[in-house]
Amino acid sequence: MTATAALPATRAPLTRDEVKRMLRDAAYVLHLTRRVKAEIVAERPEAGRASGKAGRPEMAAGLGV
Repeated sequence: MTATAALPATRAPLTRDEVKRMLRDAAYVLHLTRRVKAEIVAERPEAGRASGKAGRPEMAAGLGV
């Protein structure tokens, strides 16, 4: 038997503008995260050495974004 969670009926579906704002906010957070990571990696002493990677950017959460 599978359990399903009942969602409260008080919340209306999101509007297109609300979804756009949420996606924009998520993209901004991802941008900042990548920027901070790049700064941290650049500060490491081993940053000057070749990392051995093929130069491909890391996949974010497996989404390939």
